[in-house]
Amino acid sequence: MYHVFVNPASRSGSGAATWLAAKEIFDKKDIPYRIHFTKKGESIKKEYEKILRDFPERPVRIIALGGDGTLNQCINGITDLENTELSLIKNGSGNDFAHNKKLPQNMEDIVDGIIDHRHTMQIDVGLLTYAEGCLPDGRRVKDGKHRFLVSSGYGYDASTCYNANNSKLKKILGKLTYIYYGAKNIFTTKLSNITITVDNNSPRKLSKVFFLAAMNQPVEGGGIPMVPNASDTDGKLSYCVFHSLKRLQAMTYIPRLYAKKHIGLRGVETFEGTKVQVESDIPQFIHYDGETPGMYKKAITEIIGKIKFVY
Repeated sequence: MYHVFVNPASRSGSGAATWLAAKEIFDKKDIPYRIHFTKKGESIKKEYEKILRDFPERPVRIIALGGDGTLNQCINGITDLENTELSLIKNGSGNDFAHNKKLPQNMEDIVDGIIDHRHTMQIDVGLLTYAEGCLPDGRRVKDGKHRFLVSSGYGYDASTCYNANNSKLKKILGKLTYIYYGAKNIFTTKLSNITITVDNNSPRKLSKVFFLAAMNQPVEGGGIPMVPNASDTDGKLSYCVFHSLKRLQAMTYIPRLYAKKHIGLRGVETFEGTKVQVESDIPQFIHYDGETPGMYKKAITEIIGKIKFVY
């Protein structure tokens, strides 16, 4: 039995139509399935636990139909990682996970790959824990924690996600919305001074930090190769931090970032770790797979397990 979680609002409302195309193939091949519709901002945890109770078959086979946000809803609702298989039928705006995994374009190829177990891999699951937060208008927000599969970010890249996700332009520009706000936020993102602790190493202080990206996969933000050699099977996160730069200098780095020529530039650092703690002197936007709960002064990113991905 396949449990398909459909985001009908993905890619400007085309999620339902994409499901109908997939459903036709499921029905033609006589593949058993149950459909579940997701709602923005809600975990699938209750529905997943109902599946555990009602369907004794293991592994539980979950298919997310949507973009990175829908996939993130699923990974945050799955309570038994070890006995679950996860797949994706892409239908989002950014589609970073699909890009990183080079998922097929043709619907029948996508479904056949899932059903035939054409490719299977154990991928790392990241966890972001955050505290001491507020919204841009100063209202306090709760501490929290969320899993992620693609990336988590602190600072500029998270503020770009926040602006893009809350902009009416996203329906018009799609992934180009991220490029628009990426250019704009170079001049508007507040720079912070942070203390960073990597695994059991001594804390370090960094000044004028634009962002710190924790990458489980190479690409985020609609196609930005933050750490081109990042891997979601090595049990570690790969980090990229921009700091100690003037804004105009940082702006000149953006084209190099897209061209994968930013590694080694002055003020650009990359490193790996299984757990990284960040404390900032001011609240900064954070994100997990492009979802932004607010601005926080403290954040921890780490690897907490693996899940089998089938495609």
